[in-house]
Amino acid sequence: MSFTGSVAAVKFGILSPDTIRKMSVAQIQTPDTYDEDGVPIPTGVMDPRLGTLEPGQRCRTCGNTYLGCPGHFGHIELPVSVIHEGYVKIVLKLLRSTCRSCGRILLTDDQASLFREEIETLRKENKPTAQVFYEIKQKAMASGICSHCGEKQLKLDLEKPTTVIEITDTGPVGLSPNVVRARLERITDEDLVLLDVDPGEARPEWMVLQVLPVPPVYVRPSITLESGFRSEDDLTHKLVDILRVAQRLKENIAAGSPSPVVAELSDLLQYHVTTYFNNEALGTSPS
Repeated sequence: MSFTGSVAAVKFGILSPDTIRKMSVAQIQTPDTYDEDGVPIPTGVMDPRLGTLEPGQRCRTCGNTYLGCPGHFGHIELPVSVIHEGYVKIVLKLLRSTCRSCGRILLTDDQASLFREEIETLRKENKPTAQVFYEIKQKAMASGICSHCGEKQLKLDLEKPTTVIEITDTGPVGLSPNVVRARLERITDEDLVLLDVDPGEARPEWMVLQVLPVPPVYVRPSITLESGFRSEDDLTHKLVDILRVAQRLKENIAAGSPSPVVAELSDLLQYHVTTYFNNEALGTSPS
């Protein structure tokens, strides 16, 4: 069937944790690939429900061979939140533009109303709105006091690649991804529209991951070397690293390990997720 129509628009969004879980066919928990017989391990990174690469084998999800199977996503439940490196600059701007206490945009009600009217007028006239959104963010980030709750705002900075730093009277303090996510959750849908974010398609807290999608095996195929040994794709190796650290972190949290131990493992998990998305991220360190 051929498509002869024209594309009116393209819309981009971010997958919510619930959407990732719904599109997943398996929760991946085991940092292993194949058993001694060369069979993919269930709940492992090559789980047979994610698709098949072997001639003659059928996918456990759709029942097709490798010629007809489209591949299927799995997911990993992360024991702590992890900031997505690709969105960290947007996260920082949103934090700087909203109150650290109540989460409201750092504009007065009158300023917000005037900006909304201006945006609505420009859209009715089919004119660009980029300059208005830029002005909104600049005015909000320049505010030192929240007009809604009276909270004094502190300077925020970024320590590459993903650590958000808050400058307090006693010095800089790193905000954990859990704290960052909690602040983003407080931003109202109404204020997000003023910040040029569509809350129906991309709530800002979704930029801080709680669930990690695991791509189908087609995206990261393994190969068999001349020696007979199987060589896995770099993405598969990285997923194994993520699962191993996540497993250790869960065990330490359950055992009530000291905070520095949990923090160190959380940082290591952040490192592996960051380099999974971008292995050239500046300032990344495994220690």
